[in-house]
Amino acid sequence: MSALLQTTGLSRHFGGLKAVQDVSLSVMPRTIHAILGPNGAGKTTLFNLITGAIPPASGCVSFDGSNVTGWTPERLAGRGIVRTFQRTSVFLELTLRENVALAIRSSRGLNFSIRCSRADAAEIAAEAHQHLRSVGLADKAALAAKQLAHGSQRALDVAIGLALKPRLILMDEPLAGMSKGDRHGIGELILKLREELGLTIVLVEHDVGMVMALSDAITVMQNGKVIADGPPAVIRESAAVKSAYLHGSFAS
Repeated sequence: MSALLQTTGLSRHFGGLKAVQDVSLSVMPRTIHAILGPNGAGKTTLFNLITGAIPPASGCVSFDGSNVTGWTPERLAGRGIVRTFQRTSVFLELTLRENVALAIRSSRGLNFSIRCSRADAAEIAAEAHQHLRSVGLADKAALAAKQLAHGSQRALDVAIGLALKPRLILMDEPLAGMSKGDRHGIGELILKLREELGLTIVLVEHDVGMVMALSDAITVMQNGKVIADGPPAVIRESAAVKSAYLHGSFAS
């Protein structure tokens, strides 16, 4: 089976800082692939390179066999690559249904100021309900987003991403700032995205325990370079990874 997402020799420098150095990464379809590393390891810069937020100095990004290096985030979203950020991007004053409906309209190229036909509006509402149901929020569709707890707002972010019909979702610290219960809920949602919706997930996350529990594969970065890559069992037993920066975080 071929990789869905692949980077080859990807590099990016900021002045004298080598933020990402010759990173080659392969993400297989329908897997959860985590990027681990301490602050400053280059994880967010790597995400920015993959999603077209910044161009690489060298190297390339391939998606489903096509070179997508330097594509804009909007063009990548149209191809099926969607990113969620550490901070939620929902419209707090709008209802959950309205938040998702706006994303659906955007994906269809519909101007927000133009009224839909009754049939189109009904179709969009039904699709919004489907995405909210996928993330466990269908019963809260009429609530304003500001009424949700942080974990539920993060789930709403995912529903908005689903409206763009992704094949690959890149999640930037999806568990940041959450309670233990919320982290468990989002972890279950990430598994559901893979198992029930057939999506591929790449995530940056600092919660090593959750990463070990969720991931099929892990890439470890330090100082802009990949220092380890493999399944959780291999990463857990890597003395080099532990001594480099995790200081026993993988201990049972």
